[in-house]
Amino acid sequence: MQLDFTLNISDDTWYPTADITGFKAKPGNSIDIKEKLVVTFTAPGKITEGDINISSDPWLAFNTKIEASEIGGGLFDIKLTITSSDGSHIGNIINNIHLGINASSDSTPAWSTLSDTFTIAADEDPNVSGQLTVKCATPPAGLENETVELNLVRGEKTEHITLKFGTATYNIAAGNYQASVADLKKADDTLRAPAQLSASELAIAQGKTTTLNITFGKAERSTTIDIALDVDSIPALHNESFHLVYQENGVEEGSCELRSGEQQRLDQLPASGKFILSIAERRLNNIHYTFDSFTGDLNGQYHDLVFRQGQVHQNADTPANAAKVTVKITAAKAAGTTFSLHLKDGATPPREYRFENLPAQQGNLEQAIKVAPGTYTVESSTFIDDGVLHYVDVSPNPFTVKSNTPAQLSVAITEGANLHVKGFPEFLSFGACADMSPTNVNDFAEARVASLFKYSGDDGMGDAGGFLDPAKEPTAKIIEMARDVSTKLNDSVLPVMVSYTSNLSLGDVPNIIGDPVRHKFSFANFIQALKMAQEAKDASHPVPAGFIVNPDYLGECQKYGFTPDYAIPVRKPLGEALAHHGVNVAIPAGITDTLKGYIKGVNWLVRVVAPDVVLGWQVNLWSIGGSQWVYNDFSYDDVFDPVDGQKKKMIISPELAGKLTAEYALLVGVFEETAYTDAKGKNIVAKGADFMAVDRYEADDFTLRAYMNGYCYSPYEWDRTFDYCASLSRHLRQPVLPWQIPASRLATKSEQVNNVTTEFWGTGGSYLMGHAEIGNSVDAINETLLNIEFPSVHAGMMGRNPRELFNRHAWDVTTPKYLDFPSRGIFHVQVGGGATTGAVSAVNMDSSKWMRAKLKAYRDNPIKFKS
Repeated sequence: MQLDFTLNISDDTWYPTADITGFKAKPGNSIDIKEKLVVTFTAPGKITEGDINISSDPWLAFNTKIEASEIGGGLFDIKLTITSSDGSHIGNIINNIHLGINASSDSTPAWSTLSDTFTIAADEDPNVSGQLTVKCATPPAGLENETVELNLVRGEKTEHITLKFGTATYNIAAGNYQASVADLKKADDTLRAPAQLSASELAIAQGKTTTLNITFGKAERSTTIDIALDVDSIPALHNESFHLVYQENGVEEGSCELRSGEQQRLDQLPASGKFILSIAERRLNNIHYTFDSFTGDLNGQYHDLVFRQGQVHQNADTPANAAKVTVKITAAKAAGTTFSLHLKDGATPPREYRFENLPAQQGNLEQAIKVAPGTYTVESSTFIDDGVLHYVDVSPNPFTVKSNTPAQLSVAITEGANLHVKGFPEFLSFGACADMSPTNVNDFAEARVASLFKYSGDDGMGDAGGFLDPAKEPTAKIIEMARDVSTKLNDSVLPVMVSYTSNLSLGDVPNIIGDPVRHKFSFANFIQALKMAQEAKDASHPVPAGFIVNPDYLGECQKYGFTPDYAIPVRKPLGEALAHHGVNVAIPAGITDTLKGYIKGVNWLVRVVAPDVVLGWQVNLWSIGGSQWVYNDFSYDDVFDPVDGQKKKMIISPELAGKLTAEYALLVGVFEETAYTDAKGKNIVAKGADFMAVDRYEADDFTLRAYMNGYCYSPYEWDRTFDYCASLSRHLRQPVLPWQIPASRLATKSEQVNNVTTEFWGTGGSYLMGHAEIGNSVDAINETLLNIEFPSVHAGMMGRNPRELFNRHAWDVTTPKYLDFPSRGIFHVQVGGGATTGAVSAVNMDSSKWMRAKLKAYRDNPIKFKS
């Protein structure tokens, strides 16, 4: 039943309200709401359950369900469904619905200008549709049996309509749409005609008809070739990648890598001429493999070609002077798995050897395959055994084999990070930032997160000015939120607090780090949060919470070049904080009034007060002096060298930045143990940190606070960021957790970008989760994003605009980049921040909706901690 009503809107800038009264049935009907009342409208912001108040006579408790879809420019299409809490008949007792909106910005349209979008119905959806009449021209000859796909995009919603040739009318929800249509083509793409729209922007009005004309250009014929490789009958080639070359009239026009079982389509090729498809020869394990080529006519037809065993020729290729090679494996501890080595020389074609199924344990293994004289680059990879990352290092590399002379290749296997971190799943997992909005629980459940994080304390900055009122400490609330999400998921969710015991993010480092009064209060407030966490432990939650401590602290100390014995007041303020909370444990002698003593003191405090929580410290990309090296290797004049304690000029790469940061963290005791005696006289060893968190910079790339400050990454810069994480983990031999990673995504060319200063686009989400619509093409990215003007001061680092930045290097985000994170020492990723896209809808106009869907899908097939 469709209803009439009276609407009164009050246009407050930040919190406009609407009152809906005077409900009337359409002529001839009486109001009788049996199950639900449905209200739809467009609003200049988000609405939550707390923004809705329903009055009735007699009084009745109501449930509300809100469905929101962002349509751009800070506007949302909203569907509100109202039902009785007890399931009873509603009838006609509702007399007022009061709605409030949290406005997206002060530049969004006044809500009253959207009054005509309101519709209401009882026990059915409101009729909000208009009609779109599509007049589709007769197709060119040969394409009569094909279909035309029309796409209508309105914000986050896309309608796909398969059209008929001729005239047809479709019911479409009212609103403004971006229209696009694909070329009309045969399935094998040998014939296609461009499709042209009479308008690319459509306004569909309720109860009215809009007309769209589609015409077709001249059909053009082209050649299509599907090429595949099937050499499964040759075991030595099962996992090999082969170089496929396409020549057109004797000129090479393209190439790609192809594995057995894979197919590659070459389409829109000329309709006349000759083609040659060839696979480069391989010299592998003393067998010379050559392939017959395919030669054919470019004739506007479809060709299905498969390289099979019959096209492969194998010839023995062992030179008479080949030498025996022994692989000497050194491993401190045997692992229950195998690994392989790949040797390759610089010849054309290169001579290659693969030593397969080498046991990861001590021993000398003479290889059955003799190796030809020459100098070889040796490639090895990491492997994971029982959750522990192992590195395979080869020496010498390059490896030289001389004529008829036995040679030895030494392999050292080193244990790295144990990726099984308590409180986290035994697979690569994701978490996100909470902002305490009522919608957080549902958002986190939708994203199927394994953790959620929030800043501890009242001000989120250490509360160094006094003892914090327990009611203002959010730890208990965050634990409750995590358990609410856990209940919805029927899976564990770890609450993580980000806590400052000394906030060096504020600057004024020497004074803050040396202030005993600040330390006393921050230590005490940290103890309070730890006690709340420990008290939440139960049989179902053996790890009640996690803590990431002191963002920016290690980075600032490393930049300043503070040595481990740098004087800091620790013991007195720590003792006063313990006494304030009645913690009767003597501070051990290993905790001194130094930088190292402070860091060990924080770790010890966690193990004493909350022994069951999991603990990580944080480091920044800029800890070596800046983060310009993310864009290109960069020279810094005053980099602190933790090995000799001197500042010196260095050219910083991701690998060196990770190594230096790891060396500094180890130097100042982040992972050191501390012996102490507990209140009962028992001797105990307090563990150091459990992991290291890594922070890039908490801002979505295409926002002012990111690119104006020199942070706008293409996939290349994200590659280098995670190369840094890999180096950091390797040299720490500890697991790494990337933290506050912006989860915003790129906009495609067909999407609407209204205003980059009020919207939240970026690259982190597209990079992490894969974005096939973007793939490897700069041209697939929305023009508005590509044409942002960077500040001139950053032009040398970032280019003049994103188009230049993205064009500097080849990249591809077709598939997710998290696939190799465990091999980089990464066990968990936390996305988002207080003002950065993560997984919650209440931040940044629900820019996280795309990320939530990706995270949800990921949990169907997570990356296990194995090779």
